[in-house]
Amino acid sequence: MRPRLVKVRVRGWWLVPLVVAAIAAVPWPGWVIETWYSRTVFPVIQRGVTSLSNLVSVALIDVALVLTAVCLVTIGIRCARAVRSRGWFSALWESTRRIVRVAAVLALLFLLAWGLNYRRVPLELTLGGAPGIPPSPDAVVALAREAARAAGDMREAAQTHAAGFADLAVRLEPAFQLALQRLGQPPLWVAGRPKHSPVLTPFFTAAGVTGMVNPVALESIVHPALLPFERPMVLAHEWAHLAGFADEADASAVAWLACVLGDPGLAYSAHVSVVLESATVLPDGEWPVIRATLDPGVVADIRALATRLTRQQPVVRDTALKVYDGYLKSNRVEDGVRSYSRMLRVLATPGMRRALHQAPGTMNQ
Repeated sequence: MRPRLVKVRVRGWWLVPLVVAAIAAVPWPGWVIETWYSRTVFPVIQRGVTSLSNLVSVALIDVALVLTAVCLVTIGIRCARAVRSRGWFSALWESTRRIVRVAAVLALLFLLAWGLNYRRVPLELTLGGAPGIPPSPDAVVALAREAARAAGDMREAAQTHAAGFADLAVRLEPAFQLALQRLGQPPLWVAGRPKHSPVLTPFFTAAGVTGMVNPVALESIVHPALLPFERPMVLAHEWAHLAGFADEADASAVAWLACVLGDPGLAYSAHVSVVLESATVLPDGEWPVIRATLDPGVVADIRALATRLTRQQPVVRDTALKVYDGYLKSNRVEDGVRSYSRMLRVLATPGMRRALHQAPGTMNQ
């Protein structure tokens, strides 16, 4: 006797995805998101959510991943039981609707809690840059030379500021708030407590990931094995995401300004990041020249970074890059993972240079 077809109701399985699709499909003007979400609604959300997530030292993203796994296992068990009583089609149809509902709820939380920041006006435009036009080769060379010189000048002093993430957060916050003020942006109401993720750290190591922001709990996750000179830029980058800069180039540019306005340990991290970033885009023949001018201590730090990165697994790294590239493009970041290198365009804008030089000597604190 064939099992009878039983209709099982799954409330909201089509309504929530419909709401998500509607929000995602609407061509929101950048100024609307900038004015009403990124500068008005989101700071209120960030203040409340990050205040709560800061109360615990545990990475809530680990808890979320475990709960999601439990949810999927529960759906699988229900499906197996339903197969015996109602048949494959009915059981799979019910399970599919439940999974769609879970995914849609997570997507809705992502969009409302943080994801709409991808639609804001690019920082490059607010700072007077020309959209889609890269800096001239001369500008890139100048940035690289300036960063190489500053890194050499600060390297020795930076060693006295090397410390763990808790101390780093205390030192970084005033400079970060100053950077936002100079850029004409709202303050970061609550700085994210630096956290490590036992669940994700092995993946971070294999994929070469240095950190991330939990877009729902709005918490800062950093790799615990980062070298001291990496930590300031990584934490500042994640805080920039918490401040509503979803675009990777914008987040890196805000992080750079914050670090440069800080103590030598923070500034050194910023300058080395520009040296490394510009090395891949410099005109032919320029990198060997600039590399020859680097302080031996800077060269040693770059070599130490290369050694740390040998723990990457190429298959994991390449797969992660492809997935993240697709994720960024689905959020209307047209250049995907290549957006990281756009930081140099933002640094070369007139507004960024004005923000940097409002006070004398900020490049050589």
